[in-house]
Amino acid sequence: MQWKRRWTARVGVSVVLLGLLGCGKSVHPVHGTVTFEGKPLASGGTITFLPLTEQTGKVASGMIAEDGTYRLTTNRPGDGSTPGEYRVVIMQSTEKEPTPTPDGTPVAPILSVPLADRIPGIYADHYKSPLTAKVEASKSNELNFDLKRQ
Repeated sequence: MQWKRRWTARVGVSVVLLGLLGCGKSVHPVHGTVTFEGKPLASGGTITFLPLTEQTGKVASGMIAEDGTYRLTTNRPGDGSTPGEYRVVIMQSTEKEPTPTPDGTPVAPILSVPLADRIPGIYADHYKSPLTAKVEASKSNELNFDLKRQ
C-alpha cells in the first residue's frame, strides 16, 4: 500500500514538472537588415520589438551594426523573440563618444551622422512607429526594414 502512495506522489510531481516546462515561451531566431532609403543605417543603432497584443514576457531588442544587420535578443545574446505581432521601434546612433583630453576637460559628443542621413523621429516613437512585424514559430525569421523619409 505504501508503494502506491510513493508511486502516485512521483507521478504527480512529474506531471507538475512537465506542465511547468511546457509553460515557458519558446524563443525563435530573428535577424535582418535595417536600411534608410536603400542604404545601411548610418552609424547603427538599436531595434526593439514591442508586443501589439496582450502577450506576456520579455521584450526583444538588438543592436544594429554599421552595415545595417541585427539579431534580436530576449534571454541570451542573439536567441531571438517569442512568436507574436510587434510594433518595431528603431533608434539611430547619431553621436560618438569623443576621445578624452589628457587634462580631463569635458568634451562634447561628436555628431557622427549628418542631418541628411538621420531617420525621421517617428521610427523611434514607442506608440506611433509605423513599423510592425510578425515573428513566426519557425526555425528563423528574417525581417528587413527599409526606412523612408516622410
